[in-house]
Formats: sequence, C-alpha cells, structure tokens
Amino acid sequence: MESILRKSNKISEACRNEGNRLYIKKKFFDAILKYNESLCYSENKSENAGMAYANRSAVYFEMKLYKNCLRNIELAKSHNYPEKNFHILNKREEKCQNLMKNSQTMNNDDEVNFFKLSYEGHKNLTSVANCLELKYDKKYGRHIVTNKDLSVGDIVAIEDPVFQVIKADDRYSTCYNSNVYQRCSNCLNENLLDLIPCESCTKTMFCSEKCKNYSQSNYHKYECPIIDELLQSGIKHIILKILFESISIFNHNIENFKRFINDHSETNLTIFQTFISSKKRENLLLATLSLSSVTEQNENSLEDFIKIFQKTSTLKLLWKDHMGFISGILQKLIIIGNRDIHGIGSWSLRQNGIENHEELKNPSQYQQIIGNACFLFSSLLNHSCAPNIKRLNYKNKNIIIVSRPIKAGQQLFDSYRQNFNLQVKEERQENLLKHYGFKCDCEACMNNWPINSQLKVIDESLLEYVWESHDELPYLIDSKIAEKRFREYCIVFTKHHADFPSAELIVLQECISNCLLSITKPSFQFP
Repeated sequence: MESILRKSNKISEACRNEGNRLYIKKKFFDAILKYNESLCYSENKSENAGMAYANRSAVYFEMKLYKNCLRNIELAKSHNYPEKNFHILNKREEKCQNLMKNSQTMNNDDEVNFFKLSYEGHKNLTSVANCLELKYDKKYGRHIVTNKDLSVGDIVAIEDPVFQVIKADDRYSTCYNSNVYQRCSNCLNENLLDLIPCESCTKTMFCSEKCKNYSQSNYHKYECPIIDELLQSGIKHIILKILFESISIFNHNIENFKRFINDHSETNLTIFQTFISSKKRENLLLATLSLSSVTEQNENSLEDFIKIFQKTSTLKLLWKDHMGFISGILQKLIIIGNRDIHGIGSWSLRQNGIENHEELKNPSQYQQIIGNACFLFSSLLNHSCAPNIKRLNYKNKNIIIVSRPIKAGQQLFDSYRQNFNLQVKEERQENLLKHYGFKCDCEACMNNWPINSQLKVIDESLLEYVWESHDELPYLIDSKIAEKRFREYCIVFTKHHADFPSAELIVLQECISNCLLSITKPSFQFP
C-alpha cells in the first residue's frame, strides 16, 4: 500500500494563512517556510500554488530580492493564480523593474573565494592536492600520505559528495522538519528559500527544474511514495538513495545492473581511479561499493529494508524478482552506511537573536547537520584520536584542512569519534571497537594523552591570548577579519606545536576551527 500523505488544499490553505500572519509580523524566513509548505500540499491545477508563489513574491519584494520577486510572479501566473487579481502582480512587477533600473539591488552572492586548494590538483582528480598519494599496507589498508611537508591551514581537498540526502529527523539541532522546506532535496542548496515542490509528495522541494528533473528521472520515483518514512529513517535513507541511484545508472534495468556487478566483482576502485575512463557514474558506484566488503551475511540487518520494500507496488516487484541481488547490495551498503557516511553541516538563513536576547549573548558557533553524504576521498582517511586534519562543510562540499604540521611521508588522519581531549582513552577505544571494529593505537592512545581538565599549561600568556580570542569569535561576522585571524592563529600554532598537547594549543585549535566556521556563515539572512 502506498504510504504517502497526498496533496491537500485544506492543509495548503492553512499553511498559507499562517505564512500571511508571519509576513505581517515581518518574520520573513518563517513566512516563506510556510508558503513553501503550502506549495508542497497544494493539489495539482488548484489556485493554491499560484497564491503561495504570489505571497512569496511579496516577501522577496520586501527583502529587495527583486529577481526572486519577478521569478515568483511568473510562477504565480503560470500556476493558476486568479486572473482577476493579476493587476496586483502586474503592479508589483512594474515596481520591481523600476527599482532594479534606478537603484542598486541587494548583493546576495555569498560565494566564498577563501576555499581553494593550497597545491595543484591531481591531473584526473582536480579536487585533491597532487601532493597526496594513496598507499596500502597490512596494518592501515588503504590510506593517504603526503609527499610534501604540509603546514597548518593548508587546504588539501575540496570534495563533492557522490551520494547525498537531506536530513529531516529530530536528532540534530533545530533544522528538523522545516529543513525539507528550505533546501533542495537533490543538491541541498537553500537558494534563498526559492524552491519548487514535487508534484506528488509533500516533503520534497527543488532549487531548479534541473534538480527536479534529475531527481525524478533517477531516484525520486522510488522514494516519493514513502518519503515521510525515509526522512525519519536515519542512515537507511542514504543507503536506499545509493541503491535507487545505482539502479538508474543502468536505465532502471536490474538485469543490466546485475551483469555489471558480476563483471566487476574483483574490481577494487578508489576515487583516484574513477575518472580514468568515460564511464564516470559507473566507476563512482564501483568506488563506493569498494569502500567495504561483506564478509558475513546478517539477515537481521535487512529486516527494516524488507519492510520498506513492501510499501509500494514498484518496490515490492523489485524485491520479488531480484531479492538475492538486492540483498547482497544492501549488505554492502549497510556497512558503508554505518562506517563511511558523513554528516553535512550548514547554516540557516534565519536571522537569530532579534527577539531572544539569550541568543545574542550566546550566538551559535556551530553548523546544523542538514544532510548525510558519501565522500569517497574522505572515506580513505584513517582515524586518530589526535587528528592532523579538519573536515569542514561549505555548501555541500567537504573541505579538508591541515590542523597540525604533517611531514612528507606521513599519513593524514581524521577523527571518527571524540578527540582525545574530550573523552578518556578507555571510552574512546570501546566506542571505536564497537562501531568500527578496531582498537586504536594512535599517538594519543599510546601515550594516554590527558583530557581537557588535565592538560598542562606551558605558556600562561598564550593561554590568556587564546581564551580572549575564543570568547570573541562567536560574535565575529566579518569574514575578512575571520580569514586574517585564521592565518594568524595558524602561524602561532605552528610556532608552539612542539608543546602539543597543551591547554593553550587545544583552545587555539578551536579558535582556528571557529574562524573557518565564521568564514562559511552567510552574509545574508532573513528576519
């Protein structure tokens, strides 16, 4: 039975009325979210969609986002907005055009030029610095080393996700539920909240016709009837997304998919080999599946997926005809989902602290988790409780930045769980063994480095300096100042690195991280 809450003009109208109430109060961010929800519930060929687009255009006009205003006026007229009221839109359109001619409109280009590779990229893998090499040994398996000395602050990878899903469950921060009405479900772009809805389900929006067409051609037809359930399913959502997109690579022909996998059963690709041939999507799929191999079948892990495949006639038929093959692929993807999926962090365009004075005192310095993604290069990085790189999200990219000096020939290490200074050795090792199957023997574990409360202070004056900086950074809104501070802190950290770990250097690492986060914050926000 199809398990989807279908369109409802009654709900659509209620959402639009709530949006109007918020608009009157000049809560424009919340108003547009309600107009977007109204769009998602609007029944096909009803005037509700046209009304929502028209109301959204009014918000964009107030915000001086005139291009967005004009686009929504056009959308309203093409989506059954009552012709008797066209004069309202025509008047707003004329005002927009005159204002665009006679005044400088708001600049909403939030593109940050700071994030560029510090070295040339590989010939076939331009997103990764060419000083990084893939190595293999018995202890570490596949891992990444550098053939050059790397300095703190070097950017060595700017990676796009291979597969990604929007996040809407309530386990992270404050972005649940409304996240589906403020981001494109395909590329996760916020697009100034200027989104268009799926024509069938009520929890999917797109930033453009291009994303909408790609989604519906490749995977959304499978997830659309069960999208509410998938959005609340945690890691299962991206596991199924990878499966559905994989099927689409072979024109939705499972037999072709099956033959391809059988023909490449011994192939073990990484991201470094995926661009050598013209079959980019197929190679990216192989590299994804190569992240893990199934050594033991666990039928219990498939129970929830089997239930999901009984939800729609399309999925039920797929399972009935190809149960063995799909089970095998899912077994691999479950392992990958549990070990190799990264959260994507981002900022909301909501302007905080206007009514809540506590937020002014304690502004957020952390991104929200707005999606999950598979990053093929990042998944090759091994763990250390004292990592020498930091991962940062900008838009939906994963940016890898050197956080401690790395000598030529040394390995790059990420952190899968808590760093050494946040959790005692025994608890860290227990968690890593439980979730990743290895006992950590990194330098922090081997030397039993202390947690924050037990760290030694080497330089009192440096500690005072970094704490003063640490307390100021949450209020820093100028990205250029953040860039300058970032470079200063990197130089100071390098100068004192011989004292690591010390209390002042741990705080300084956090200052460096907070500078990077400040650089990614959007300059434009809605009230």
